[in-house]
Amino acid sequence: MGYMAKSRIKRGNRVYVYERENYRDEFGRVKHRNTRYLGIEVTENGKTHIISPKKRLKEFEVIKSVRYGDISILYNIFKEYGIIDLLDELVPRGGLPVGAVFVSLAINHIIDRETLNMFSRWYQDTALEEFTNIPAEKMNSTNLGAVMKTFGKIGVEGMVDVCVKVFNNVKHLETGSASLLYDITSTYFYAKKLPKVRLGYNRDDNSLPQINISLAATKNKGLPIFFRTYEGNITDVNTIHQLISDLKRIDFKVDAIILDRGMTSRKNLLDLASNHLKIIGGIPLTSNEAKGIVECRISEENELIRPLGLVYYEDISTSLFGIPGRAIVCFNHSDLERERSTRLKKIVIAEKKITKLLDSGACNENSDYLEKEIKAIIKGVSGYFIVKNENGETTVAPNVDERKRARLRDGKCLIFTTDFEKTASEIIPLYFGKDVIEKIFNCLKNWLDMQPVRHFEEDIVDVYIFICYLAYLCLALYKHHFGATGWEGVRSSLDEMGRIRKTALVFGEETIDKTTILTKEQKDIFKKIGFKDKLIQGM
Repeated sequence: MGYMAKSRIKRGNRVYVYERENYRDEFGRVKHRNTRYLGIEVTENGKTHIISPKKRLKEFEVIKSVRYGDISILYNIFKEYGIIDLLDELVPRGGLPVGAVFVSLAINHIIDRETLNMFSRWYQDTALEEFTNIPAEKMNSTNLGAVMKTFGKIGVEGMVDVCVKVFNNVKHLETGSASLLYDITSTYFYAKKLPKVRLGYNRDDNSLPQINISLAATKNKGLPIFFRTYEGNITDVNTIHQLISDLKRIDFKVDAIILDRGMTSRKNLLDLASNHLKIIGGIPLTSNEAKGIVECRISEENELIRPLGLVYYEDISTSLFGIPGRAIVCFNHSDLERERSTRLKKIVIAEKKITKLLDSGACNENSDYLEKEIKAIIKGVSGYFIVKNENGETTVAPNVDERKRARLRDGKCLIFTTDFEKTASEIIPLYFGKDVIEKIFNCLKNWLDMQPVRHFEEDIVDVYIFICYLAYLCLALYKHHFGATGWEGVRSSLDEMGRIRKTALVFGEETIDKTTILTKEQKDIFKKIGFKDKLIQGM
Protein backbone atom coordinates (compact mmCIF):
# COMPACT_ATOMS: atom_id res chain seq x y z
CA MET A 1 0.00 0.00 0.00
CA GLY A 2 1.48 3.35 -0.99
CA TYR A 3 1.21 6.70 0.77
CA MET A 4 0.51 10.23 -0.45
CA ALA A 5 3.15 12.96 -0.27
CA LYS A 6 3.71 16.49 -1.54
CA SER A 7 6.70 17.57 -3.62
CA ARG A 8 7.87 21.18 -3.55
CA ILE A 9 10.00 22.63 -6.34
CA LYS A 10 11.39 26.14 -5.97
CA ARG A 11 11.91 28.15 -9.14
CA GLY A 12 12.89 31.74 -8.57
CA ASN A 13 10.65 33.21 -5.86
CA ARG A 14 7.86 30.68 -6.36
CA VAL A 15 7.32 27.27 -4.79
CA TYR A 16 5.30 24.83 -6.91
CA VAL A 17 3.56 21.99 -5.09
CA TYR A 18 2.74 18.58 -6.53
CA GLU A 19 0.94 15.57 -5.11
CA ARG A 20 2.73 12.31 -5.61
CA GLU A 21 2.31 8.71 -4.67
CA ASN A 22 5.43 6.83 -3.62
CA TYR A 23 5.66 3.06 -3.76
CA ARG A 24 8.34 0.37 -3.83
CA ASP A 25 8.70 -2.04 -6.72
CA GLU A 26 9.71 -5.69 -6.44
CA PHE A 27 13.38 -4.68 -6.14
CA GLY A 28 12.71 -2.31 -3.26
CA ARG A 29 13.30 0.84 -5.35
CA VAL A 30 11.14 3.89 -4.67
CA LYS A 31 9.07 4.98 -7.69
CA HIS A 32 6.51 7.71 -8.30
CA ARG A 33 3.13 7.70 -10.03
CA ASN A 34 -0.13 9.64 -10.42
CA THR A 35 1.62 12.99 -9.91
CA ARG A 36 -0.82 15.90 -9.76
CA TYR A 37 -0.08 19.63 -9.78
CA LEU A 38 -1.68 21.33 -6.73
CA GLY A 39 -0.63 24.94 -7.18
CA ILE A 40 1.73 27.62 -5.78
CA GLU A 41 2.59 27.70 -2.09
CA VAL A 42 2.47 31.18 -0.50
CA THR A 43 2.79 32.57 3.01
CA GLU A 44 0.38 35.35 4.03
CA ASN A 45 0.05 36.80 7.52
CA GLY A 46 2.25 34.05 8.88
CA LYS A 47 0.10 31.27 7.43
CA THR A 48 1.08 29.01 4.53
CA HIS A 49 -1.45 27.86 1.98
CA ILE A 50 -1.63 26.70 -1.63
CA ILE A 51 -3.16 28.74 -4.44
CA SER A 52 -4.78 26.26 -6.81
CA PRO A 53 -4.18 26.62 -10.54
CA LYS A 54 -6.90 28.24 -12.59
CA LYS A 55 -6.84 25.31 -14.97
CA ARG A 56 -5.78 21.97 -13.55
CA LEU A 57 -3.28 20.00 -15.61
CA LYS A 58 -4.20 16.57 -16.85
CA GLU A 59 -3.17 13.84 -14.48
CA PHE A 60 0.09 12.26 -15.53
CA GLU A 61 2.18 9.29 -14.53
CA VAL A 62 5.95 9.16 -14.08
CA ILE A 63 7.07 5.94 -15.77
CA LYS A 64 10.84 6.45 -15.50
CA SER A 65 13.34 8.93 -14.07
CA VAL A 66 17.09 8.54 -14.72
CA ARG A 67 20.36 10.34 -14.05
CA TYR A 68 21.14 12.22 -17.23
CA GLY A 69 23.43 15.28 -17.11
CA ASP A 70 26.87 13.87 -16.27
CA ILE A 71 26.09 10.51 -17.89
CA SER A 72 25.21 12.12 -21.23
CA ILE A 73 28.40 14.22 -21.27
CA LEU A 74 30.76 11.38 -20.41
CA TYR A 75 29.15 8.93 -22.85
CA ASN A 76 29.26 11.47 -25.68
CA ILE A 77 32.94 12.19 -25.01
CA PHE A 78 33.67 8.52 -25.70
CA LYS A 79 31.38 8.65 -28.74
CA GLU A 80 32.83 11.88 -30.18
CA TYR A 81 36.35 10.45 -30.19
CA GLY A 82 35.23 7.17 -31.77
CA ILE A 83 36.40 5.08 -28.81
CA ILE A 84 33.24 2.95 -28.57
CA ASP A 85 33.33 1.92 -32.22
CA LEU A 86 37.11 1.41 -32.07
CA LEU A 87 36.82 -1.08 -29.18
CA ASP A 88 34.11 -2.98 -31.03
CA GLU A 89 36.32 -3.11 -34.12
CA LEU A 90 39.46 -4.23 -32.26
CA VAL A 91 37.72 -6.88 -30.13
CA PRO A 92 34.63 -8.13 -32.01
CA ARG A 93 32.38 -10.60 -30.23
CA GLY A 94 28.85 -11.99 -30.24
CA GLY A 95 26.50 -10.92 -27.48
CA LEU A 96 27.16 -7.69 -25.61
CA PRO A 97 29.62 -5.40 -27.47
CA VAL A 98 32.92 -4.54 -25.80
CA GLY A 99 32.67 -0.80 -26.56
CA ALA A 100 29.32 -0.08 -24.90
CA VAL A 101 30.07 -2.35 -21.93
CA PHE A 102 33.54 -0.97 -21.20
CA VAL A 103 32.44 2.64 -21.60
CA SER A 104 29.54 2.01 -19.21
CA LEU A 105 31.90 0.42 -16.66
CA ALA A 106 34.35 3.32 -17.05
CA ILE A 107 31.57 5.89 -16.46
CA ASN A 108 30.51 3.90 -13.40
CA HIS A 109 34.03 4.29 -12.00
CA ILE A 110 33.84 8.05 -12.52
CA ILE A 111 30.35 8.50 -11.05
CA ASP A 112 30.02 5.88 -8.33
CA ARG A 113 32.00 2.65 -8.49
CA GLU A 114 29.81 -0.42 -8.06
CA THR A 115 30.68 -4.11 -8.02
CA LEU A 116 29.67 -6.21 -11.02
CA ASN A 117 26.88 -7.74 -8.92
CA MET A 118 25.36 -4.29 -8.22
CA PHE A 119 26.12 -2.75 -11.61
CA SER A 120 22.79 -3.57 -13.29
CA ARG A 121 20.80 -1.72 -10.63
CA TRP A 122 23.05 1.35 -10.92
CA TYR A 123 22.89 1.20 -14.73
CA GLN A 124 19.07 1.14 -14.69
CA ASP A 125 19.01 4.46 -12.83
CA THR A 126 21.07 6.19 -15.55
CA ALA A 127 20.53 7.26 -19.15
CA LEU A 128 23.05 4.65 -20.33
CA GLU A 129 20.25 2.25 -21.24
CA GLU A 130 19.00 4.86 -23.72
CA PHE A 131 22.46 5.53 -25.16
CA THR A 132 23.69 1.93 -25.48
CA ASN A 133 20.31 0.29 -26.32
CA ILE A 134 21.28 -2.54 -23.97
CA PRO A 135 18.56 -3.46 -21.42
CA ALA A 136 19.61 -3.30 -17.77
CA GLU A 137 18.84 -6.96 -17.15
CA LYS A 138 21.51 -7.93 -19.70
CA MET A 139 24.13 -5.93 -17.79
CA ASN A 140 24.38 -8.60 -15.12
CA SER A 141 27.61 -9.83 -13.54
CA THR A 142 27.70 -13.02 -15.65
CA ASN A 143 27.48 -11.15 -18.97
CA LEU A 144 29.90 -8.43 -17.84
CA GLY A 145 32.40 -11.07 -16.74
CA ALA A 146 32.10 -12.79 -20.13
CA VAL A 147 32.89 -9.52 -21.96
CA MET A 148 35.92 -8.94 -19.74
CA LYS A 149 37.16 -12.48 -20.38
CA THR A 150 36.83 -11.96 -24.14
CA PHE A 151 38.90 -8.80 -23.93
CA GLY A 152 41.44 -10.51 -21.68
CA LYS A 153 42.22 -13.05 -24.40
CA ILE A 154 44.13 -10.43 -26.39
CA GLY A 155 46.84 -10.58 -23.70
CA VAL A 156 49.16 -7.93 -22.30
CA GLU A 157 50.76 -7.04 -25.63
CA GLY A 158 47.36 -6.80 -27.31
CA MET A 159 46.18 -4.47 -24.54
CA VAL A 160 49.13 -2.13 -25.07
CA ASP A 161 48.29 -2.08 -28.80
CA VAL A 162 44.65 -1.20 -28.01
CA CYS A 163 45.81 1.65 -25.74
CA VAL A 164 48.03 3.01 -28.52
CA LYS A 165 45.16 2.90 -31.03
CA VAL A 166 42.83 4.64 -28.59
CA PHE A 167 45.51 7.31 -28.09
CA ASN A 168 45.72 7.77 -31.87
CA ASN A 169 42.11 9.03 -31.74
CA VAL A 170 42.94 11.82 -29.28
CA LYS A 171 46.61 12.65 -29.92
CA HIS A 172 45.71 15.60 -32.19
CA LEU A 173 44.72 17.52 -29.03
CA GLU A 174 48.42 17.78 -28.15
CA THR A 175 49.46 20.86 -30.08
CA GLY A 176 52.34 22.12 -27.93
CA SER A 177 55.61 20.55 -26.85
CA ALA A 178 55.17 16.79 -27.11
CA SER A 179 57.02 15.86 -23.94
CA LEU A 180 56.21 12.47 -22.47
CA LEU A 181 55.94 11.57 -18.78
CA TYR A 182 56.70 8.10 -17.50
CA ASP A 183 56.32 6.72 -14.00
CA ILE A 184 55.20 3.67 -12.08
CA THR A 185 52.73 3.14 -9.26
CA SER A 186 51.28 0.14 -7.46
CA THR A 187 47.87 -1.13 -6.43
CA TYR A 188 47.26 -3.70 -3.75
CA PHE A 189 45.23 -6.91 -3.43
CA TYR A 190 43.80 -9.06 -0.71
CA ALA A 191 44.52 -12.10 -2.90
CA LYS A 192 47.99 -13.66 -2.79
CA LYS A 193 47.99 -16.43 -5.40
CA LEU A 194 48.16 -14.43 -8.66
CA PRO A 195 51.55 -14.70 -10.43
CA LYS A 196 52.19 -10.93 -10.59
CA VAL A 197 50.93 -10.19 -7.09
CA ARG A 198 53.94 -9.96 -4.80
CA LEU A 199 55.29 -8.00 -1.87
CA GLY A 200 57.43 -5.06 -2.93
CA TYR A 201 58.13 -1.37 -2.36
CA ASN A 202 54.74 -0.23 -1.07
CA ARG A 203 53.47 3.27 -1.86
CA ASP A 204 50.27 2.87 0.16
CA ASP A 205 51.75 2.32 3.63
CA ASN A 206 50.46 -1.20 4.06
CA SER A 207 51.95 -4.68 3.99
CA LEU A 208 49.63 -6.14 1.34
CA PRO A 209 50.82 -7.82 -1.88
CA GLN A 210 50.61 -5.67 -4.99
CA ILE A 211 51.20 -5.29 -8.70
CA ASN A 212 53.09 -2.41 -10.29
CA ILE A 213 51.55 -0.33 -13.08
CA SER A 214 53.64 1.79 -15.43
CA LEU A 215 52.03 4.63 -17.36
CA ALA A 216 53.16 6.87 -20.19
CA ALA A 217 51.24 10.13 -20.62
CA THR A 218 51.59 13.44 -22.41
CA LYS A 219 52.93 16.37 -20.39
CA ASN A 220 50.57 19.12 -21.60
CA LYS A 221 47.12 17.53 -21.49
CA GLY A 222 47.93 14.55 -19.29
CA LEU A 223 46.51 12.19 -21.93
CA PRO A 224 47.36 8.54 -21.13
CA ILE A 225 49.19 6.75 -23.94
CA PHE A 226 49.57 3.20 -22.63
CA PHE A 227 49.99 1.25 -19.42
CA ARG A 228 51.64 -2.03 -18.57
CA THR A 229 51.49 -4.17 -15.42
CA TYR A 230 54.49 -5.73 -13.71
CA GLU A 231 55.24 -8.00 -10.77
CA GLY A 232 54.80 -6.29 -7.44
CA ASN A 233 58.47 -6.57 -6.52
CA ILE A 234 59.99 -5.09 -9.69
CA THR A 235 61.93 -1.86 -9.21
CA ASP A 236 61.11 1.25 -11.23
CA VAL A 237 64.51 1.36 -12.84
CA ASN A 238 64.03 -2.09 -14.41
CA THR A 239 61.04 -1.03 -16.54
CA ILE A 240 62.84 1.43 -18.84
CA HIS A 241 64.01 -1.21 -21.32
CA GLN A 242 60.37 -2.21 -21.92
CA LEU A 243 59.37 1.48 -22.20
CA ILE A 244 61.88 1.97 -25.02
CA SER A 245 60.38 -1.00 -26.87
CA ASP A 246 56.79 0.23 -26.32
CA LEU A 247 57.56 3.75 -27.56
CA LYS A 248 58.36 2.29 -30.98
CA ARG A 249 54.68 1.30 -31.28
CA ILE A 250 53.28 4.85 -31.17
CA ASP A 251 53.01 7.14 -34.17
CA PHE A 252 53.73 10.27 -32.18
CA LYS A 253 56.78 12.50 -32.21
CA VAL A 254 58.14 12.50 -28.68
CA ASP A 255 60.00 15.72 -27.97
CA ALA A 256 61.60 14.41 -24.76
CA ILE A 257 61.01 11.82 -22.04
CA ILE A 258 60.74 13.24 -18.52
CA LEU A 259 61.90 10.80 -15.85
CA ASP A 260 62.08 10.91 -12.09
CA ARG A 261 65.29 10.08 -10.19
CA GLY A 262 64.12 6.51 -9.58
CA MET A 263 64.37 5.78 -13.32
CA THR A 264 67.71 7.34 -14.30
CA SER A 265 70.35 4.69 -13.74
CA ARG A 266 73.55 4.72 -15.78
CA LYS A 267 72.33 1.80 -17.91
CA ASN A 268 68.91 3.38 -18.58
CA LEU A 269 70.39 6.70 -19.64
CA LEU A 270 72.77 4.92 -22.01
CA ASP A 271 69.91 2.85 -23.47
CA LEU A 272 67.70 5.90 -23.99
CA ALA A 273 70.52 7.88 -25.60
CA SER A 274 71.46 4.99 -27.92
CA ASN A 275 67.83 4.91 -29.12
CA HIS A 276 68.02 8.65 -29.93
CA LEU A 277 65.42 9.57 -27.29
CA LYS A 278 65.91 12.95 -25.66
CA ILE A 279 66.03 12.87 -21.88
CA ILE A 280 65.02 15.30 -19.16
CA GLY A 281 65.76 13.41 -15.98
CA GLY A 282 66.46 13.97 -12.34
CA ILE A 283 69.76 12.34 -11.36
CA PRO A 284 70.16 10.84 -7.86
CA LEU A 285 73.25 12.14 -6.07
CA THR A 286 74.63 8.67 -5.41
CA SER A 287 77.43 8.39 -7.97
CA ASN A 288 80.69 10.29 -7.57
CA GLU A 289 80.18 11.73 -11.06
CA ALA A 290 76.81 13.25 -10.14
CA LYS A 291 78.10 14.46 -6.77
CA GLY A 292 81.05 16.16 -8.45
CA ILE A 293 78.77 18.08 -10.83
CA VAL A 294 76.51 19.57 -8.11
CA GLU A 295 79.41 20.58 -5.89
CA CYS A 296 79.96 23.55 -8.19
CA ARG A 297 79.33 27.08 -6.95
CA ILE A 298 75.92 28.59 -7.74
CA SER A 299 76.36 32.26 -8.62
CA GLU A 300 72.66 33.12 -8.06
CA GLU A 301 72.75 35.23 -11.22
CA ASN A 302 70.30 32.88 -12.96
CA GLU A 303 67.00 32.70 -11.10
CA LEU A 304 63.54 31.36 -11.76
CA ILE A 305 60.31 31.78 -9.80
CA ARG A 306 58.65 28.43 -9.11
CA PRO A 307 55.36 27.78 -7.23
CA LEU A 308 57.35 26.54 -4.22
CA GLY A 309 59.80 29.44 -4.21
CA LEU A 310 62.81 31.02 -5.90
CA VAL A 311 65.22 28.66 -7.68
CA TYR A 312 68.78 29.55 -8.70
CA TYR A 313 70.48 27.48 -11.36
CA GLU A 314 73.63 26.86 -13.36
CA ASP A 315 73.50 25.42 -16.89
CA ILE A 316 76.66 23.40 -17.54
CA SER A 317 77.57 21.72 -20.83
CA THR A 318 79.08 18.41 -19.81
CA SER A 319 78.70 14.67 -20.15
CA LEU A 320 77.27 12.17 -17.70
CA PHE A 321 78.24 8.49 -17.90
CA GLY A 322 79.80 9.32 -21.27
CA ILE A 323 76.56 10.85 -22.65
CA PRO A 324 76.98 14.40 -24.04
CA GLY A 325 74.38 16.75 -22.59
CA ARG A 326 73.69 19.53 -20.15
CA ALA A 327 73.70 19.42 -16.37
CA ILE A 328 71.29 21.95 -14.87
CA VAL A 329 72.06 22.34 -11.18
CA CYS A 330 69.14 23.87 -9.25
CA PHE A 331 69.40 25.37 -5.79
CA ASN A 332 67.05 26.98 -3.28
CA HIS A 333 67.63 28.11 0.30
CA SER A 334 64.67 26.37 1.91
CA ASP A 335 65.89 22.95 0.66
CA LEU A 336 69.37 23.75 1.94
CA GLU A 337 68.11 24.38 5.49
CA ARG A 338 65.89 21.31 5.48
CA GLU A 339 68.50 18.92 4.08
CA ARG A 340 71.31 20.22 6.26
CA SER A 341 69.32 20.11 9.49
CA THR A 342 68.02 16.60 8.69
CA ARG A 343 71.52 15.29 8.02
CA LEU A 344 73.05 16.92 11.10
CA LYS A 345 70.30 15.51 13.35
CA LYS A 346 70.97 12.00 12.02
CA ILE A 347 74.72 12.41 12.55
CA VAL A 348 74.29 13.73 16.11
CA ILE A 349 71.93 10.86 17.01
CA ALA A 350 74.44 8.35 15.60
CA GLU A 351 77.33 9.96 17.51
CA LYS A 352 75.42 9.79 20.80
CA LYS A 353 74.61 6.11 20.26
CA ILE A 354 78.26 5.35 19.42
CA THR A 355 79.47 7.17 22.54
CA LYS A 356 77.00 5.26 24.69
CA LEU A 357 78.12 1.97 23.13
CA LEU A 358 81.83 2.71 23.64
CA ASP A 359 81.30 3.90 27.23
CA SER A 360 79.40 0.74 28.10
CA GLY A 361 82.49 -1.42 27.71
CA ALA A 362 80.28 -4.30 26.60
CA CYS A 363 82.17 -4.95 23.39
CA ASN A 364 85.80 -4.29 24.39
CA GLU A 365 86.82 -7.93 24.07
CA ASN A 366 85.25 -8.46 20.62
CA SER A 367 86.31 -5.87 18.06
CA ASP A 368 84.45 -7.58 15.19
CA TYR A 369 81.19 -7.44 17.11
CA LEU A 370 81.83 -3.79 18.02
CA GLU A 371 82.47 -2.94 14.37
CA LYS A 372 79.21 -4.62 13.39
CA GLU A 373 77.24 -2.70 16.05
CA ILE A 374 78.76 0.64 14.99
CA LYS A 375 77.95 0.04 11.33
CA ALA A 376 74.35 -0.74 12.27
CA ILE A 377 74.15 2.53 14.22
CA ILE A 378 75.50 4.68 11.36
CA LYS A 379 73.37 3.09 8.66
CA GLY A 380 72.06 5.92 6.43
CA VAL A 381 74.93 8.27 7.37
CA SER A 382 77.86 5.83 7.08
CA GLY A 383 79.62 8.06 4.54
CA TYR A 384 80.17 10.69 7.24
CA PHE A 385 82.14 8.32 9.49
CA ILE A 386 85.39 6.36 9.17
CA VAL A 387 85.26 3.01 10.92
CA LYS A 388 88.47 0.97 11.27
CA ASN A 389 89.17 -2.41 12.80
CA GLU A 390 92.94 -2.82 13.13
CA ASN A 391 95.04 -4.94 15.46
CA GLY A 392 91.99 -6.11 17.36
CA GLU A 393 90.79 -2.55 18.04
CA THR A 394 87.78 -0.82 16.50
CA THR A 395 87.85 2.96 16.11
CA VAL A 396 85.35 5.43 14.67
CA ALA A 397 86.02 9.02 13.57
CA PRO A 398 84.23 11.75 11.59
CA ASN A 399 84.81 11.77 7.83
CA VAL A 400 85.60 15.48 7.70
CA ASP A 401 86.16 15.67 3.94
CA GLU A 402 82.85 13.99 3.10
CA ARG A 403 80.98 16.23 5.54
CA LYS A 404 82.47 19.30 3.85
CA ARG A 405 81.49 17.96 0.41
CA ALA A 406 77.96 17.26 1.62
CA ARG A 407 77.59 20.92 2.60
CA LEU A 408 78.36 21.84 -1.00
CA ARG A 409 75.47 19.61 -2.18
CA ASP A 410 72.84 20.88 0.28
CA GLY A 411 69.78 22.43 -1.34
CA LYS A 412 70.78 21.28 -4.82
CA CYS A 413 69.30 18.88 -7.34
CA LEU A 414 70.65 17.76 -10.68
CA ILE A 415 68.67 17.70 -13.92
CA PHE A 416 70.42 16.10 -16.87
CA THR A 417 69.17 16.60 -20.41
CA THR A 418 70.29 15.72 -23.91
CA ASP A 419 68.10 18.53 -25.28
CA PHE A 420 70.40 21.29 -26.55
CA GLU A 421 67.61 23.46 -27.94
CA LYS A 422 65.48 24.44 -24.94
CA THR A 423 66.77 26.98 -22.48
CA ALA A 424 67.32 26.06 -18.84
CA SER A 425 64.32 28.21 -17.89
CA GLU A 426 62.22 25.96 -20.16
CA ILE A 427 63.76 22.67 -19.01
CA ILE A 428 63.30 23.33 -15.27
CA PRO A 429 59.49 23.81 -15.38
CA LEU A 430 59.19 20.77 -17.65
CA TYR A 431 61.01 18.59 -15.13
CA PHE A 432 59.26 19.89 -12.03
CA GLY A 433 55.96 19.63 -13.93
CA LYS A 434 56.38 15.84 -13.81
CA ASP A 435 53.99 15.89 -10.83
CA VAL A 436 51.27 15.78 -13.51
CA ILE A 437 51.68 12.01 -13.58
CA GLU A 438 51.53 11.84 -9.78
CA LYS A 439 48.17 13.62 -10.02
CA ILE A 440 47.06 11.05 -12.62
CA PHE A 441 47.93 8.22 -10.22
CA ASN A 442 46.14 10.03 -7.41
CA CYS A 443 43.07 10.37 -9.64
CA LEU A 444 43.18 6.66 -10.54
CA LYS A 445 43.53 5.51 -6.94
CA ASN A 446 41.33 7.95 -5.04
CA TRP A 447 38.68 9.25 -7.46
CA LEU A 448 38.34 6.18 -9.67
CA ASP A 449 38.76 3.71 -6.77
CA MET A 450 41.26 1.58 -8.66
CA GLN A 451 42.36 -0.06 -5.42
CA PRO A 452 42.03 -2.43 -3.80
CA VAL A 453 41.65 -4.72 -6.82
CA ARG A 454 38.77 -7.12 -6.25
CA HIS A 455 39.35 -9.39 -9.27
CA PHE A 456 41.24 -12.63 -8.70
CA GLU A 457 42.06 -13.90 -12.19
CA GLU A 458 45.32 -12.93 -13.87
CA ASP A 459 43.90 -11.92 -17.27
CA ILE A 460 40.93 -10.05 -15.71
CA VAL A 461 43.23 -7.87 -13.57
CA ASP A 462 44.75 -6.24 -16.65
CA VAL A 463 41.26 -5.79 -18.14
CA TYR A 464 40.16 -4.07 -14.94
CA ILE A 465 43.17 -1.71 -15.09
CA PHE A 466 42.27 -1.00 -18.73
CA ILE A 467 38.75 0.06 -17.68
CA CYS A 468 40.32 2.42 -15.10
CA TYR A 469 42.59 3.70 -17.90
CA LEU A 470 39.49 4.45 -20.03
CA ALA A 471 37.83 6.23 -17.11
CA TYR A 472 40.87 8.44 -16.59
CA LEU A 473 41.12 9.16 -20.34
CA CYS A 474 37.49 10.33 -20.31
CA LEU A 475 38.19 12.66 -17.37
CA ALA A 476 41.27 14.06 -19.13
CA LEU A 477 39.18 14.77 -22.24
CA TYR A 478 36.44 16.35 -20.10
CA LYS A 479 39.07 18.51 -18.42
CA HIS A 480 40.38 19.58 -21.84
CA HIS A 481 36.92 20.61 -23.10
CA PHE A 482 35.83 22.20 -19.83
CA GLY A 483 39.06 24.19 -19.53
CA ALA A 484 39.65 23.35 -15.86
CA THR A 485 43.17 23.78 -14.46
CA GLY A 486 42.74 21.30 -11.61
CA TRP A 487 40.77 18.18 -10.77
CA GLU A 488 38.58 19.94 -8.21
CA GLY A 489 36.99 22.01 -10.97
CA VAL A 490 36.30 18.83 -12.95
CA ARG A 491 34.78 17.06 -9.95
CA SER A 492 32.55 19.97 -8.86
CA SER A 493 31.24 20.55 -12.41
CA LEU A 494 30.41 16.85 -12.85
CA ASP A 495 28.66 16.86 -9.46
CA GLU A 496 26.58 19.80 -10.64
CA MET A 497 25.65 18.03 -13.89
CA GLY A 498 24.74 14.90 -11.93
CA ARG A 499 21.73 16.78 -10.55
CA ILE A 500 20.09 16.80 -13.99
CA ARG A 501 17.59 13.98 -14.38
CA LYS A 502 15.49 12.96 -17.34
CA THR A 503 11.91 11.88 -16.66
CA ALA A 504 9.45 10.06 -18.91
CA LEU A 505 5.84 11.20 -18.31
CA VAL A 506 2.54 9.84 -19.61
CA PHE A 507 -0.21 12.42 -20.24
CA GLY A 508 -3.28 10.43 -21.18
CA GLU A 509 -2.10 8.49 -24.23
CA GLU A 510 0.91 10.74 -24.87
CA THR A 511 4.43 10.02 -23.56
CA ILE A 512 6.92 12.87 -23.32
CA ASP A 513 10.46 13.26 -21.91
CA LYS A 514 11.24 16.11 -19.54
CA THR A 515 14.54 17.07 -17.97
CA THR A 516 15.28 19.09 -14.87
CA ILE A 517 15.15 22.84 -15.59
CA LEU A 518 18.78 23.85 -16.13
CA THR A 519 20.51 26.34 -13.89
CA LYS A 520 22.75 29.00 -15.40
CA GLU A 521 25.79 27.06 -14.19
CA GLN A 522 24.60 23.86 -15.87
CA LYS A 523 23.94 25.68 -19.15
CA ASP A 524 27.44 27.18 -19.02
CA ILE A 525 28.99 23.73 -18.47
CA PHE A 526 27.12 22.27 -21.44
CA LYS A 527 28.32 25.19 -23.53
CA LYS A 528 31.96 24.80 -22.44
CA ILE A 529 31.98 21.08 -23.14
CA GLY A 530 30.74 21.79 -26.65
CA PHE A 531 27.96 19.19 -26.89
CA LYS A 532 25.14 21.63 -26.15
CA ASP A 533 23.11 21.05 -29.32
CA LYS A 534 23.39 17.27 -29.03
CA LEU A 535 22.58 16.91 -25.37
CA ILE A 536 20.07 19.54 -24.32
CA GLN A 537 17.58 19.55 -27.17
CA GLY A 538 14.14 19.79 -25.63
CA MET A 539 15.44 20.78 -22.20
